[in-house]
Amino acid sequence: MINFLKKITVSIKGTNPKLYYYLIKLAKRYFKNDLGIYPRILANEKEAVIDVLNSSQWNMCDGKGLVHEKLEANFSEYVKVPYSIAVNSGGMALQMAFRALGLKPGDEVIHQIDTCSATAMSVMNAGLTPIFADISKETFMIDLESVRKNKGKNTKALIMTHMWGNADEAQKITLFAKENNLLLIEDACLALGAKSGGHKVGCFGDVAVFSFGAGKPIQGGEGGMIVTSNEALARELKAMRHWGDRSFEFGVRDVTQLSWNGRLSEIIAAVVVEQLKGYPSHVSELQEKVQDFGDFLKKNIPGINIQLGPTNDIRDSVFTQVQLSIDDGLKYSKNDLWGKLKLSGIPVWHANFELINKLSLFKNGTWKEFTLKGDINRINENYNGDFKTAQHVFDYTGLGLNKMNFLSKSNFELLKSVFSNYKN
Repeated sequence: MINFLKKITVSIKGTNPKLYYYLIKLAKRYFKNDLGIYPRILANEKEAVIDVLNSSQWNMCDGKGLVHEKLEANFSEYVKVPYSIAVNSGGMALQMAFRALGLKPGDEVIHQIDTCSATAMSVMNAGLTPIFADISKETFMIDLESVRKNKGKNTKALIMTHMWGNADEAQKITLFAKENNLLLIEDACLALGAKSGGHKVGCFGDVAVFSFGAGKPIQGGEGGMIVTSNEALARELKAMRHWGDRSFEFGVRDVTQLSWNGRLSEIIAAVVVEQLKGYPSHVSELQEKVQDFGDFLKKNIPGINIQLGPTNDIRDSVFTQVQLSIDDGLKYSKNDLWGKLKLSGIPVWHANFELINKLSLFKNGTWKEFTLKGDINRINENYNGDFKTAQHVFDYTGLGLNKMNFLSKSNFELLKSVFSNYKN
């Protein structure tokens, strides 16, 4: 019945969008479990928020034993990194990390071309210059040969992005960064709990950043976290999130760094504390369903596979989105499959983001208005480069399935039934 209603709802989207969105709103409210809606309550979020609202402390500025401190302690325990710094978004986490690591205008930061554009925006908003690298067709993550090709004399840092819940090949990239004297920042915003070499992401870089915003592994509406093993760096970051005021961490009312308001609300912290409590069982549920679907694909549709990055172990991924890799030459095209899934009401997207250099800010040269220093000709050449693998994945071989498809019985049955039409 649920799947029948889905098809009817999808069919009216084009003719009556107002009614469509009204029905979606009702469905999300009254049929959450049947529809696999996420975010969802994972523990005692409502009670935790009420506790904060009943207190006199809604902001992290003053006091001890506050909720954000509990979140920081719990987060460090989960990720296995000693210092966690709660902030108001993953983008803010990146900007603060760059500044605290000593990067200055004119310094370049390399990251893959097809990550979220927020990464490049965060680099630029910190006064730095993003430089793009292509990806590996095997892992859908950054290709170190492309990094080597695009690295220049001003390149000071490398971002290792763990895409859609898959961990990148952390040991290999860590070694590369060390050999090339590059600071390493882990962007783990989409991959809380994912593992590389048996260790959770977040413990490999000079710093790592996480997000609790829309579409992220655990959610608080907004919010983020920075983790590091460097105590001095952690103290600087905690000062930096208060417009740089050193009163709390150093006992001196002074500012030494150009900084931001990076504070996290205690209300959001309360939600995320509870989300983190229920997260391990949520991940286990996802991994079990994805394993089932992966087995189904292997048996019935050779040529379409679960993309796990550099690993072959389902247990290493947390599946913020389930990436599929479609073999070149398969008789069913990505566009054909995409259309069938959409018509059936199955949430589907790409396995990567639009290439950042194709966005108007970069394509039209507007970026020059915000680039403070550097070799403009070299940067322009990079932005006009051809990132063939990332484009090929976006156009032909990479498909993303929203994790809602795996969070209810009816969704999962519908997903398999549509893919069954592609059996050999």
